[in-house]
Amino acid sequence: MRNRSLAVSVVLVPVMIVAGCGKEASSDVAASSPGAQKASKQSLTEQVSGPAVGSADPVVNAYYDYRVALDTMMRSGGAKTEQLQPLMTTKLFQSISVQAKYYRTKKLRNTGITTVVWAKRTLASNGVIVTACYDTTAARTVDASGKSVLPATTPTRWLDHMRVQQQNSQWIVDGGSTAATSC
Repeated sequence: MRNRSLAVSVVLVPVMIVAGCGKEASSDVAASSPGAQKASKQSLTEQVSGPAVGSADPVVNAYYDYRVALDTMMRSGGAKTEQLQPLMTTKLFQSISVQAKYYRTKKLRNTGITTVVWAKRTLASNGVIVTACYDTTAARTVDASGKSVLPATTPTRWLDHMRVQQQNSQWIVDGGSTAATSC
């Protein structure tokens, strides 16, 4: 596979390292109440620096919603996936559902928060892309006993290049790629 989704590229990176393969929001978001989603998104966007703060750009906001929902899934140990489905394509949802199952099976979960440092949208030959830098310094992947399962040398800065598309008058994430970087 050439480019894998964020679930495979980023979420699986720590898991694959743990498995030996080598690559925040509140959990209330799962309740799907608009107030909970708005509060969670607000807390995430408050952590963003740069021009994206307070952005009325629905494309960038679709990425923020996706990050909040993905963090919710990882913090729940893969138990909460229902908040993801309306924010992404079916193919990406299926990929992340596999990741959620891995978290449940291995009894993994994330603690702390992922901080979006900056995010912006660009037009590319393959559609609308949100490029975003996020930091996982405060987020850890732990096992059932609370012990960190990632090596201390695991990168903490990541650069996302996520395709975002409009579906039924809503912008949703369609996958992309992620790489460790010092963004």
